[in-house]
Amino acid sequence: MSDIRLCAGTVDAEVWGLPLVSVSNLRDQLACLLRVNVLDNATTLAGPNSTSVAYPNDDTLYSTAFLDLRAGPQLFSIPPVSGRYVDFQLLDMYTNTIADIGVLTGGGHGGTYAFVGPGWHGTIPEGAVRVDVPMPDAWLLGRTQVKGPADLFAAVELEARYSLSALSGHGSGTAGGPSTLACPAPALPSSASLGFLADLEKDMAADPPAAADGPVVRAMAAAGIGPGRTPGAASSGSAAGYLRALRLGASLLAGTAGAGSATIWTGYARGAVVGSYGTDYLDRARLAEETLGTQVPAQAVYFSASRARSGTATTALAGTRSYEIRFPAGDLPPHGSGGFWSITLYNAAGFFVANPIGRYSIGDNTPGLMRGADGSLTIVVSAGRPGETDVNWLPAPEGAFSLVLRVYGPTPQVLDGSWSPPVIQAIS
Repeated sequence: MSDIRLCAGTVDAEVWGLPLVSVSNLRDQLACLLRVNVLDNATTLAGPNSTSVAYPNDDTLYSTAFLDLRAGPQLFSIPPVSGRYVDFQLLDMYTNTIADIGVLTGGGHGGTYAFVGPGWHGTIPEGAVRVDVPMPDAWLLGRTQVKGPADLFAAVELEARYSLSALSGHGSGTAGGPSTLACPAPALPSSASLGFLADLEKDMAADPPAAADGPVVRAMAAAGIGPGRTPGAASSGSAAGYLRALRLGASLLAGTAGAGSATIWTGYARGAVVGSYGTDYLDRARLAEETLGTQVPAQAVYFSASRARSGTATTALAGTRSYEIRFPAGDLPPHGSGGFWSITLYNAAGFFVANPIGRYSIGDNTPGLMRGADGSLTIVVSAGRPGETDVNWLPAPEGAFSLVLRVYGPTPQVLDGSWSPPVIQAIS
């Protein structure tokens, strides 16, 4: 095998395979606790101790299930929902969104959905909507809006009406049964290690790639990587070559997701490809490193910021300074009747930071928001409590931090880019 072929195929494997290995590892960790085909509904919002997935929100309760469809379909039911954002995102093991089920796609009418894996033949219950899943395993990730602390109980009550159950007695199904997992699940290997290649081989065999991935899969095979191959057991010389190539792949992944998209003049960046990636493997891998389960733009648009305007220059966001975000009257983030917006603050690692008022985000569900006399809304972001009492304070840590503005149920102005967030202005 030539050094060029080994290097190219290994870099492809790291970039292409990182989402698959990451999601498979998350599945193994959760399945050891909950089992597959079990829907787990969180009953508390994410907080400073929530560190399983980076960049969570604290506007919704998360529901999670990893599906194993080898023994047959799973039936998912959701009741009618009114006046509350609810979405269940179905993802494949490569982090591509297969379908969204909720108020924006079903009009809030609810219903029953049959998740059907490859090769299954049979009948689903009358009235159920069939959703074909291209691989045996999938991830169901739900979000149920909570409109402030007083609304938590009502949201939890709604969660109790979601259901996930097996469909049995209909058709043959594919061969096999529930996954057999070693518990506790091994830790996620570094993407620059031979252990990563071993996990990738195993995960590809369990959930084969799409036909569109053929060129990169063939390049990997030419480098000795893929199902039935054991690059981790290579000779010491070959092992060194794999490790060199993996370090090169890691340097490619070190960039920022969405770096190819335009940065809005106000200081925010909006990723051009999220939630469904096609063959954009690099952005898919970078997002998998930053935050798993990103939604498609029709459900939510994400604006991220790590810098602010200071005079004519921009500076990195840090708790050593104070910042102001001012929405003019009538120019709040535009969303449809089933949506909402929020700005969430994260530390450098992508998690919430404990603060004196227990506030990690501000949005249109935040109780007691104060408006200016002209109807504008101003948010002050700072590590220290502002001297004034009539301000909308979003506490920051002492060190570096970032902000994410999410618009759920975005209007066409958000989707086509004609609406942009306001400037983040350094004020001290």
